[in-house]
Amino acid sequence: MVSTRHHPSDFPEPTTTSPTKSITSSRSTASPSPPSKPSSPTKSSLTSKRPFPSSTTTTGSAHSWSHTPSNLTLSWLLLSLPLVVWDTGYVLLRPHSMPGGSLHSPIWAPYGRYGEVDYIYGWRAYEAHNGFTAAQATLNVVETVMYTYYLWVVYQHGRSAGGVKGRGAPSVGAKGGVVGWIGEAKVVRGRSGGVASLVAFSAAVMTVSKTLLYWLNEYFSGFENIGHNSPFALLFLWIIPNGAWLVFPTYMIYVFGQEILQGLDAASGGSKEGKDQ
Repeated sequence: MVSTRHHPSDFPEPTTTSPTKSITSSRSTASPSPPSKPSSPTKSSLTSKRPFPSSTTTTGSAHSWSHTPSNLTLSWLLLSLPLVVWDTGYVLLRPHSMPGGSLHSPIWAPYGRYGEVDYIYGWRAYEAHNGFTAAQATLNVVETVMYTYYLWVVYQHGRSAGGVKGRGAPSVGAKGGVVGWIGEAKVVRGRSGGVASLVAFSAAVMTVSKTLLYWLNEYFSGFENIGHNSPFALLFLWIIPNGAWLVFPTYMIYVFGQEILQGLDAASGGSKEGKDQ
């Protein structure tokens, strides 16, 4: 029988550890390091992925647009408007403005001759109660008001822009000269310029449409009112004078149409998709 009473050395006493300390120790050992914050994307990557242009760019593009009428447009209006007022007054004041009337001479004396060239202005059409002449003159009043408003905006809000060409103005050569003067323009910025362009564009479309209707009325009536004239009289007393109201307003439609499209392009940011469409 083996006796344990005389063991060479006593067994070491077991080390006792505090439960609190062991738990704390295990927690400190097992707890992971705090997660690192995800790296924020750089400013350049955000800028490159931004799908829309910034408001500053859009605002700058919108503010860069301005209305720049050429002096050719202004000169035509200053020349033609008094003639239109004169013509409209004759038509709406008939028969007093016609030959034999109390208002005929001296203001409307030339219409005594013109009424023999174009019967639509003479006694023949008036006594036949042809309403086309008066209807056309009534539209002249509307056009005149629109053109007058346009001129008022240009001279009230316009600022001189030396060396700047109006939209659609002729190309200026190296020496400038008369062509360069015709191309120079005033500049009207902001909403006033936009409204002025729209009003003048609409008035020019009205003028061309009304004048074409005047010509087509003669064609489809078998030249009832002007067919009696000689070719020379017809050319210099009817075609050339009336043709001016086709040429210059057509030019104005082109000028103002270009500006309106330019303003719409600036408002849309001038995107490539818009240009392709």
